[in-house]
Amino acid sequence: MPGGGCVRLPGQARGHRPAAGSAAAVAASLTPLPPGAPAPAPVNILLVDDQPGRLLTYRAILEPLGEHLVDASSGEEALRLLMEDEYALILLDVNMPGLDGLETASMIHQHPRFERVPIIFVTAVNVTDMDRLRGYKLGAVDYVMVPVIPEILRSKVVVLAELFRKRRELQKANAELAAEKARELDRLNDSLRVANAELAARNDELHREVGERARAEQRLRFLADTIPSIVWTCAPDGTITYANRHWYEYYRLPAGEGPGDLTRLVLHPDDAAAVHELVTRSLAAGEKFEFEARHRAQDGDYCWYMTRAVPWRDEHGQVTSWFGISTSVHEMKQLMEQLQEADRRKDEFLATLAHELRNPLAPLLNALNVRRMSDPAVDSDPLQGLMERQLSLLVRLIDDLLDVARITRGKLVLRPGPTTLQQVLDSAVETARPQLSQGRHDLHIELPDAPVAMRADAVRLSQVFANLLNNAAKYSDPGSPIVLAARASEEGIEVLVRDKGIGLSEEQARSIFDLFIQADTAVERARGGLGIGLTLVQQLVEMHGGSVAVRSDGPGCGSEFLVRLPAAPAGESSATPPAAIEDEPPAHGDGRRALVLDDNRDAADTLAMMLELLGFDVRTLYDPETFDANFAEFTPEVVFLDVGMPGRSGYDVAAAMRTMPGGADVLLVAVTGWGQPEDRRRSRDAGFDRHLVKPPELPAIQAICRLLGERSRGTAA
Repeated sequence: MPGGGCVRLPGQARGHRPAAGSAAAVAASLTPLPPGAPAPAPVNILLVDDQPGRLLTYRAILEPLGEHLVDASSGEEALRLLMEDEYALILLDVNMPGLDGLETASMIHQHPRFERVPIIFVTAVNVTDMDRLRGYKLGAVDYVMVPVIPEILRSKVVVLAELFRKRRELQKANAELAAEKARELDRLNDSLRVANAELAARNDELHREVGERARAEQRLRFLADTIPSIVWTCAPDGTITYANRHWYEYYRLPAGEGPGDLTRLVLHPDDAAAVHELVTRSLAAGEKFEFEARHRAQDGDYCWYMTRAVPWRDEHGQVTSWFGISTSVHEMKQLMEQLQEADRRKDEFLATLAHELRNPLAPLLNALNVRRMSDPAVDSDPLQGLMERQLSLLVRLIDDLLDVARITRGKLVLRPGPTTLQQVLDSAVETARPQLSQGRHDLHIELPDAPVAMRADAVRLSQVFANLLNNAAKYSDPGSPIVLAARASEEGIEVLVRDKGIGLSEEQARSIFDLFIQADTAVERARGGLGIGLTLVQQLVEMHGGSVAVRSDGPGCGSEFLVRLPAAPAGESSATPPAAIEDEPPAHGDGRRALVLDDNRDAADTLAMMLELLGFDVRTLYDPETFDANFAEFTPEVVFLDVGMPGRSGYDVAAAMRTMPGGADVLLVAVTGWGQPEDRRRSRDAGFDRHLVKPPELPAIQAICRLLGERSRGTAA
């Protein structure tokens, strides 16, 4: 239900202001003493703070009140002292080592004996409304900010000490009343006159009690109006019986007006039906309920509120009323929407970035493939291998960036299956081999003799260990050794990657798995990278139910990364080794006609060169508007089509081609920088037979050549 989220407890809103009058004056106003009456006995006040200086400050402020002050330097000591004596209130520091103030408050109010002991939190850190709400839930009655203003602290303590005395006096009065009732029963048979006199005395006492209760109700209403939320009560049928002033402030109506029934609140149309059904069902069942909804004020504006309600039952268990509180969460909801929108834009940016980076990579890789295909001696050219390795690194960085985006959005899905630890690590070593060879690192491998069965996504798990090996090679001096060791037991699997590289400081080790984080040294910066490889490692390991930790003795002392994975389920067998694959026939176009359409001339021309070297008769187009006429004239058997083109997209061209004579039988290949699962699904739905992500690998082009040959042989048969 709506509330006024802007109201704060006295003495807190926008900093402390000096209280009017002294602490003694406040005490005198609460506890008027008749002339000559003895001063009230001091009550115990527990001061909890891990800083002795603050304890001395609290004592200096509160000793003029004449109360008994007890010090505790930790939450544990405070709990021990509470078990030994009774305290009127607790002045509790929020931020303490070990058991902090919030945890101490929670433990205090879990004990039935102390659940009503008021707590004043002391903090030097600005707290939000949500922090305050958490404190109030743990039993706090107020917050005091450091530096403490003596007059305000004394005033708050005086009020709470006096309330404690009143409660103790009331308990004593109740005990005396019970004794008096027993004596009255004994005296009733002795004298009617004495009974009438006692009855008159009791009537006077009842009048006093009624007055006290009226004053107590007035104090409760004041407290309800002070809480920065809407406080309300309702009858068992949902009729509102009380609401604090924030109710009327929100609806901008005079006191006493506004929604009269809990089931008839004016909510946002998207929220109304579900909330009405929940409230109606809960009222009928007498069960507590909670909901978040947008409430409409008198001016038509909507505001998010979180509402909680609990039933109040009589001694027979029947619900007599409901107590509820509604707190504004509008700002939190707006912030969440902003964060979600920023996250969505970030993902769109990463996808666009990957596409735009892949476009210039495509002609570069195509040109290298053309050079390798046209010159058999290119294997001896060190520049060829250098360029291929660097292009491969660029592609891997782009893929890692997109993987991180997919994991953070929850869109990366593991494909677990039976495999072995040895197969996963062999694949990882093969992937990291270029980086290891480039740095001339000696890799020492220690694996169990027997195959270790696992149920995991072998591709993603291999990516984890390849990233760790690449990381070790990148941050180690050339020629230094790297260790890859694994062991398995009934408890699980452990894989260790150890290097003698630049090492990590304690601070770097704590944040090394964070996104875009790298060790901040000149040597580190010279080694490049985006700072996402280890983030991927941690997230992929955790998705497999495992954990990863790093240890280093300091800069220059190397690092150890330890991956722990759960053991395979009972009865899980290892993956069957892949059967030997027969040598595939060489890929050749055999003069078949291929049409290439890409608005990037370099990408189109280099792809056409590769196809020509593979034996295709190729026609190259750069404008999608010229496709229809050239398709009808050239009648290609395979079309390589860029998806993202200005004016007319590849999806539009594909749809038009499939309706043209002979278009249904053409092998249609999408060549694009968009490579996420939804992009592949969209290509498939648009009628593409294959989806190649730029830059296309030569083996992928050769596989399409073989597929085209198989289709031709099948048609001939």
